[in-house]
Amino acid sequence: MKNIINKNIKRFSNNIFLITENKKIKYKYLLSRAEEKLNFISKGDLILIAANNTLGFFEIYFFALKRNVPIILIDENTNSNNISEIINLYKPNYVFLPFENLKILPKHERINYYNFFLIKVSKIKNTIDKDLAVMLSTSGSTGSSKFVKLSYENIYDNALNISKYLKIDHTHTTITTMPPSYSYGLSIINSHFVKGSKIVINKLSFFEKKFWEKLNYNKIISFGGVPLHYEILKKLKFDKMNFRYLKYLTQAGGSLKPEEINFFLETCKIKKIKFIQMYGQTEASPRISYLPFSKAKEKIGSIGKVIPGGKMMLKKKENQKIGEIIYSGKNVFMGYSSSKNDLDKKSNKKKILETGDFAWKDKQGYYFLVGRKDNFLKVAGYRINSNEIKNFLSKRKIFSEIVEKKGKIIIFTTSNKNQNQIISLLFSEFKLNKNFFKIVKVIKFPRNSRGKVSLTRLINYG
Repeated sequence: MKNIINKNIKRFSNNIFLITENKKIKYKYLLSRAEEKLNFISKGDLILIAANNTLGFFEIYFFALKRNVPIILIDENTNSNNISEIINLYKPNYVFLPFENLKILPKHERINYYNFFLIKVSKIKNTIDKDLAVMLSTSGSTGSSKFVKLSYENIYDNALNISKYLKIDHTHTTITTMPPSYSYGLSIINSHFVKGSKIVINKLSFFEKKFWEKLNYNKIISFGGVPLHYEILKKLKFDKMNFRYLKYLTQAGGSLKPEEINFFLETCKIKKIKFIQMYGQTEASPRISYLPFSKAKEKIGSIGKVIPGGKMMLKKKENQKIGEIIYSGKNVFMGYSSSKNDLDKKSNKKKILETGDFAWKDKQGYYFLVGRKDNFLKVAGYRINSNEIKNFLSKRKIFSEIVEKKGKIIIFTTSNKNQNQIISLLFSEFKLNKNFFKIVKVIKFPRNSRGKVSLTRLINYG
């Protein structure tokens, strides 16, 4: 990826790369401001960025990749205490913080850069593996100090293979819908950059009318989203909307309900738009598999087949149908980091990822997820798949999130059914002691900035 920056700037020099409300930035001008203002940043430095969808972030991100300066990306909404903890653990040389919501390190030297403060924290050069490019949070939280380490090869290989499968080229235009600190959001940026495409920088939500106006105005060909985005899109009556240029949608970051998948498959077929479901993990930079639109109806619920350049198999016992997904490829991460002491370690030389996701494979080679290792709850000696419970309740219009706490299965639900009704349903299906269950009613499920349900907040609530 570090070498592709200059190549692409030269190859697509007169192509527009970034579009904001009032600017269009060509590839050849992408780094001009950063190279003028940030030329003191060099190899051996470490940068922490509270990332957002702004021009400033894009410039800093690609500037760092070009300079071989590794980056720690965190969500822009990360609170000051968590940022301070990360700074103490990793000792970055520079910190980029958005103006509006972060006020820390008041005594340090500051430089204004677009909507960022650049804060000089340390002069001491770090010992860092030369291949380390980007570090992303291991969880959906905005305060985790444990990061996934991605190399230049990881990022480039996944971006290139995704762009090949989706047939992205320099005529394509996409729009940002997710934070760049989220691996899926960053992946969309990278897979369009490597092909010389255009990216409309957007901070609006799906609920805002102006967001949808942008799609036609900017001739958007594609956008991606997590399940929450598509739930919103369905509520907004996507089937009644008219997009003249939209060719495909991608969905990852969790599973949609079968009825929602059917809705988008049928609607997209009428609109001649491809709805492509994908599966991945941050540790794989992040995308691992895809479900072709032509097979989506036939293989509903499947995560598809492995992306070009990767290999996928099931680790299972003999004569068993279900096993853990094992993935291998150049996009498999370097390892985890919990402090600056891990920055020069290569802990995953074999390029093999044990995903922790359990699945089965049909005769045509399509994979179907069953659950995660951590979805298998152990209560009173019983191993219980929380996904089975969720799916059972979902079919009865009881939407839930499930955790194990103090030997009980805590079921959080927005349903109006009373506790005894839900427990009776569960007992009749799973034949488990009624005392195993506790029902907690919530108005809505708390979500993080990536749109995923925050189980941590639910556990604390329950």
